[in-house]
Amino acid sequence: MQFSQQFMNSLLIGTQSNTRRKLFKEANLNFKYISPKIDEKKILLNANVSQPKEALFLAKAKALSLSRLNKDKKIVCFDTTIHIKNRTIFKSSSKKECMSVLLGLNGKTHILYTACVIMENEKIVWSITEKALITFKKNSNTTLVKYVNKYFNKIVNSVGCYNIEAEGKMVINKIEGSYYAILGVPLIPLFRELKK
Repeated sequence: MQFSQQFMNSLLIGTQSNTRRKLFKEANLNFKYISPKIDEKKILLNANVSQPKEALFLAKAKALSLSRLNKDKKIVCFDTTIHIKNRTIFKSSSKKECMSVLLGLNGKTHILYTACVIMENEKIVWSITEKALITFKKNSNTTLVKYVNKYFNKIVNSVGCYNIEAEGKMVINKIEGSYYAILGVPLIPLFRELKK
């Protein structure tokens, strides 16, 4: 997909995710990136937002924080949330936390929402939320311990502690819904919107 250099210069992609950046690179899109700095857990704790709307709420918060600092730029931000029953899963920071998350997902189906927002001068231009269902295999504790020990540095940056495009295939049984949503980018609708 081709965009003019002028258009590319007008966009800022608000993400620090290597997976999202790799997706755009593979599509030959050399966007400018900036990392939004918000405390997701704190923002959600202070908000009364239903689970299906959490990802969009956070994507909007990220975009707003960047839009305030970048006038006349189109800001594109994303968020992915994972839910099992009434629990929202947040990123882990240790092997112990990763193991706890994986045990909670093990042998079960969880819901993933990925949202994307385009904002300009603090106003939403476009937004979307996509949903996927992910079912884990019934992995043994030994398998999960080996998985965490071997891939910790890669999975620790992923909500849910798995990379579906790589190591996650080892512990996941099936997915239903958009593969790109699971990677964190509603790629096809986003490209369609940017092409306008």
